[in-house]
Amino acid sequence: MVTARGSRAFTPGELKYNGVQVLRFVAALLVVLTHTSLYANERLDDSFEVWSLGIYGVYIFFAISGFVMMYTSPKFVRAEKGWALFGVRRLIRIVPMYWIATTAKLAALIIIPSAVLHSALDPGKIVMSYLFIPSRNIDGNVEPLLGVGWTLFFEMFFYLVFTIALLMRLNVLYFCTIVMTIFALGTIWRGGGEAWHPFLVYLSPLVMYFVVGMFIARYALDRKVVNLVAGLAYSLAVWATIAAFHPSGQFNVSGFVGQVLVTLIVLCVVLAEPFIGRSIPKPLIFLGDASYSLYLFHPIIAPLVPTALAVVGLRSAGLSVVVSVALVVAVTAVIYGFIERPITNKLLASTTLTRKPVEVRP
Repeated sequence: MVTARGSRAFTPGELKYNGVQVLRFVAALLVVLTHTSLYANERLDDSFEVWSLGIYGVYIFFAISGFVMMYTSPKFVRAEKGWALFGVRRLIRIVPMYWIATTAKLAALIIIPSAVLHSALDPGKIVMSYLFIPSRNIDGNVEPLLGVGWTLFFEMFFYLVFTIALLMRLNVLYFCTIVMTIFALGTIWRGGGEAWHPFLVYLSPLVMYFVVGMFIARYALDRKVVNLVAGLAYSLAVWATIAAFHPSGQFNVSGFVGQVLVTLIVLCVVLAEPFIGRSIPKPLIFLGDASYSLYLFHPIIAPLVPTALAVVGLRSAGLSVVVSVALVVAVTAVIYGFIERPITNKLLASTTLTRKPVEVRP
C-alpha cells in the first residue's frame, strides 16, 4: 500500500492511501457488475440490460496505476539498479496471478467448452495470452484467452516505458508523458473500425490515464498546485484533440466528459485522504487489496451462477447479478488471502529493495 502525507510536513509512511485502496475495489466492482449483467443477459434473459459502467472502472484502474508508479518512483530512482528492481517487482505483482487465472480459464475451456463463451482452443493465441502479446479472439476483439486481461496489455506497456525511463536515468514523469502522448495521438492515425493490426492496440487515448495518475502523484509529493493544474490541463488537451478527430466526424463529447469525470474522481479521492483515510473500515481496505484477484477471477466464477439458475429453471437475471456479485467477492477474497498474498509476499521478499510490500497493485 502506498503512503501519503497530510496537510503538514511530509513523513514517508505517516498516512496510508486507504481511499485509493477502496477506490480500487469500487473500480473492480464496476467491472464485475458489467460482466455479471452480461452473463445474465447471455444465459438467462436476452432482454436484460447490460450495464456499461465497467469501462470507467478500467479507466480508474489505469489512473491509479500511474499514481502509484509515480508516487513510489523516488525509491527506485535512488536505488542501485532501480530499473531492474522496479521491473521485477511489477512482474511479481502481475504475472503469477494472471497466469493462474488464465490456466483456470483454459482448464474450463477444455473440460466444459460449452460453458465458456467468446473463447476457442487456439494454441498459438493461448501462448500469446500468457506472454501478453495482443491478438484477436473469435469475436474479433483484441483480447487474450482471459478476456479481462486486455487491460494488462496496457499495464505492461506502461511498466515497460517506466522501466526504460529509470534505466536511462530520465525524468520518469516527462518521459512517460511524451511517450504516452505520442501513442495516444496515434489513435487518430489508426482510426476506427477493426481493420488495424492487434499490435496497434497501444495507439489509444487510454494510455493518457496513466499520465493523469502520474501528475496527481507528483502533486502528492511536492504539493505544487501550478504543476498539477498544468499537467491535468495538458492531459485534457490531448484528449480533446483526439475527441475532435473522432471517426464520426463530430466532437466525441461523451468520451471527453468521461475522461474528465474519471480524472476528478481520482484527484478528489487522493486530496480527501487526510480527512477520510483513517476512518475507512478495514474490511473495505482488505477488499481493495483483493481487487486484483476480484478482477482476474470473476469472469471464471460469475458465469456459474446464471448457468446453475438456468438448469433449475430460475430465469431471474436480477437474482443472477446479486448472487454472482456476492459469490465472486467472497471467493476472490479467499483467493487473495490464501493464494495471491502468500505468493506475492514470498516472491517480493526475494527482491533487495525491501522485504515489505509497500505498493498498491494496479
